[in-house]
Formats: sequence, structure tokens, C-alpha cells
Amino acid sequence: MTTAMRWQTISLVRRLMLRKTRRQVLALCLMCIFLFASVAPSWAATVKRPAITAGGAVTYCQNTGEIIYAKNKNKRFAPYSTTKMMTALLAVQNLPLDQEVTVSERAVQEGEATMELQAGEVVTVKDLVYGTLILSGNDAAWALAEAVSGNVNKFVKLMNKTAKNIGCENTHFSNPNGMDEKDHYSTAYDMMLITKLALSNETIRTAAGTVKYKMDATNLSDKRVMKTHVPLIDKKDSGFYAGKTGYWDDNNCSIVLGYEENGLQLCVVVLDATKDEREKDVKKITEYTTKKVEGVKVVGKDAEEGKVRIKQGAKTRLKTYTAEVGYAYLPKEASESLIGTKIVMFNDVTAPVKAGTVVGKYEIYVGEDLVNQVDLVIKEDVKKGWFTSYLGISNRAAVIIGVVLMLLLIARIWIGVESAKRKRRKMMERQRRIQEMAMQELEAERSRKERDWRF
Repeated sequence: MTTAMRWQTISLVRRLMLRKTRRQVLALCLMCIFLFASVAPSWAATVKRPAITAGGAVTYCQNTGEIIYAKNKNKRFAPYSTTKMMTALLAVQNLPLDQEVTVSERAVQEGEATMELQAGEVVTVKDLVYGTLILSGNDAAWALAEAVSGNVNKFVKLMNKTAKNIGCENTHFSNPNGMDEKDHYSTAYDMMLITKLALSNETIRTAAGTVKYKMDATNLSDKRVMKTHVPLIDKKDSGFYAGKTGYWDDNNCSIVLGYEENGLQLCVVVLDATKDEREKDVKKITEYTTKKVEGVKVVGKDAEEGKVRIKQGAKTRLKTYTAEVGYAYLPKEASESLIGTKIVMFNDVTAPVKAGTVVGKYEIYVGEDLVNQVDLVIKEDVKKGWFTSYLGISNRAAVIIGVVLMLLLIARIWIGVESAKRKRRKMMERQRRIQEMAMQELEAERSRKERDWRF
């Protein structure tokens, strides 16, 4: 082999090796891109813990039984008027709602936020509870305390005993309304326990979630109209259904809230906040919590789920569809086999009805507990039906039945006509035979006469 040929061979080998190296590098790059793409979603799904200005905060998921967000959860702060959640709860637990309470001179001396009660005014327990939670009435809370225990000192002892019984280890109350005192304190964790218990009571849940309440006139006052001081619960689609604020000044505020959205149930507490940042902090930690808690998708949006009966409608049965996605949130380490569902149709849906009308509920259970409800809606308008709709027969069915009855009538008439024709033919045939027989008899008789043949 000549020197030129050897150099050509070496050059060819180098080019082949270079091509092979390039392919390997390209393959390695593609592999890296693939791995990065597969890992990237998990990085993107990481939820960043929010920074808040409040001194203490807790979000508790009632579905899973876990604290999802916490900041200084056991640090003591003044709860201010969120104290009234405990006061209202003890009042509801110990007094009939329709019991009348005569407001004392001492109660009306409580200043700041009030119901503007007057000494000697007779007010029901229910109205005092609403005044305590909606107006944050210090006078109303004091009146309830006296009504429950006879005097405030005994009531405060009951408050502290109850707090201890439900697991509050860093809470001490000195008054029933949250007025700032040295030995009046709680923590975000303890206030979560109190709020969770209070909102489990239907009366408290309703009162603390009421945006506007009209109170009848009393012996000393005209009618009152109460409007909530709690931000968020009066905002559509916020998810917050009830709560109580606390306020001493713009730099010393608090709030406790109940949240429920698509089956997710939270208790949110913020203490030692400023007036300007309190609502922002609530939104931050709630948004964080809703992203952190993973739910099980039980049913999708627009899923067909049974039919509903429409009374007096042009159509008497319509398909129903889920209005939104339905989730279930399981306790930690619980099995998805605990999830069950039930379809409940309303039995009072009467035409006319519009598309989008809620006609039932898709209920989601974890074990025996109802944890979520998804609206079932119809997707078409239904007009008032004919008189047959009162019998549960739709217009279309009425037409079909009418056509069938008409065909049956026509068939019956045709059968009758054909039967009459057959009878007439038989009669004519019989008459013809009789005539033939008569003619034959006459012919025979004539023949006998002609032959003079007799029987």
C-alpha cells in the first residue's frame, strides 16, 4: 500500500469516527431534553410557601385532618373579637334561641363596637348572637355571658374550661368580647380548634355567615339592620362561608374563617395582622392550601348522570349533567375505596324550566360522610305541556299515543266494515242458495205436474 493510500484510509476512518461521535452527542442531547421534559412538570407543580405579614396563622384541612400552613401556630397573640366565636357558641349551647334577655346596665357600658343596646331592653338570645357575630357587639357578648352564667366572671371560667377541654393549651380568656387585656390571649392553633368547633354548630355557622340580618323592634328600640364586618364572605365565589374579625387598631387585627369549595373544607386563622394586609394574608395562605391538598376526581364536568322528571312539561323526562368537576378529599392514608356516590333528583321540578336549572345533586361520600355535592342541571328549555302532561305524558308521547289510538280506531272500523261485508256476503250467498233451492223445488214441482207424478 502506498503512502497516499494509507493517508486516504486514515482520513476516511477519522471522518467515520467523527460522524459516529456527532451521532452520540446528538443522542445524548436528545436524552437530556427528554429527561428534563419529564421532570419539569414535577418542578412546576411545586407550590411555593407564601410569605405573610401576620404574626401567626394556620390553615387546617378538615377533610384530611392536617394543618397545611402554619406560622408561629403556638405563639400567643391577642385574639380580639374573634373571642366572640367562643362566647356565641357557649350561648347557643346553653340557652334557647327564643329566650328573652333583659340587658343590664353593665352590659351597655361596653364600648367600641356595639349593638347600641339600652339598659332594660329585652332582646332574644338569637338576636344577641347575631349582634355578637355580625356587628361584633361588645354589649351583646356581655349580655349573653350574663344570661348563660349569671355574671361575667363565671362565664369566663366556663370559656377557659371549654377551651381546655377541646385541646387549647395556650389560651386564656379574661372577658367574653375580646377587649384587650394582659391575660387575654390565644394562638393560631387554638383559635383554629375553637373556630372549627363553633362552625360545626349550624346556628353559629348561619349567623357567622349572614351578610345582612333584619332584627325586629324591641321594647326600647326600632327595627335594626345588621351588616357583616367580615370581608370575603360577602364576595361571590370566594369560598368563605362564615367568619369573625378581630380589631383593636389598624396594626392589631385578626380573623377566623370557614372555607368550603368543591368539597374542600378549611379552617383559616390569621392573628397579629394589620388592617391593610389581613385579607391579603388570608388569600395567600388559602390559595397555597388549595394547591397543596390533592383531591380525588370523582366525576367530571358535563357528565351525564340520570334523568329527572319534569311535571306538566312538554317533555316529562330530561337527561341531567354535572355542572362542575366533583372531588373528594381523603383523610391521610385512607383508601379511595371509601369514596361512594349517590344521585338525588328533585321531585318538584315543574315546567316551564330553563336550560341550566339545577334539578338534582350528585352526592359524594367518604365512608358514610357526605363530603361534596355537585349540581345536576338540564341543558334545554322545557315549555308547559298539553293537558296530558298532568298525567305525566309528554307532548311527543301524547302525539304517538294519539296516532296509535287513531290507527287502532281505523283498524277497528276497517275490521267492522270487513266483518259487515262478510256477513252481507254470507247472507246474500244464503239467499242465493235458498232461491236456487226454491227454483229447483219449483222446477221439480213443474216436472211432476207435467208427468203427473205424485208422492
